[in-house]
Amino acid sequence: MFKKILTLVALITLSVFLFGCQQDESAGAKIGVVDTNTVFKECKAGAEGMEYLKNASETFQSTFTEMQKELAGNQTEENSRKFQEALGEYQAKMGAEQTRIVESLNAGFTTAVDKYRAEKGLSAVLSMESAISYDKDADITAAIIEEMNKMNIKVTP
Repeated sequence: MFKKILTLVALITLSVFLFGCQQDESAGAKIGVVDTNTVFKECKAGAEGMEYLKNASETFQSTFTEMQKELAGNQTEENSRKFQEALGEYQAKMGAEQTRIVESLNAGFTTAVDKYRAEKGLSAVLSMESAISYDKDADITAAIIEEMNKMNIKVTP
């Protein structure tokens, strides 16, 4: 009788040990990958930002073309200095506008990724450029674009 009880206790202990060692394969980390370039190009705010910069650039370009025409017939040191000052101001303004738009897009992108990751229970989101290999089901680019399109990201002044 003692041997039977000892054998039963040993079997129960072994069963508990083996049960505890079994791992649930579905409990692994879930990862998403996103193509950031595609997101910034295709989201509504990114397209608006690019259009705004394009229009601003064209406006400034036409202004500088006019200035160059005026200078062509009257190149003085004063006119050259004014042109260089105007060019410097243009470059500074365009740089500031581009920085402002990129910062707005990055803030919206981070918010969209964080929200999506939390809602879907993902452990991490990587850029496609960082991922060496991934399953196409891990690509969340379209979902991030959709999230960003729901947001009110201000890219124009």
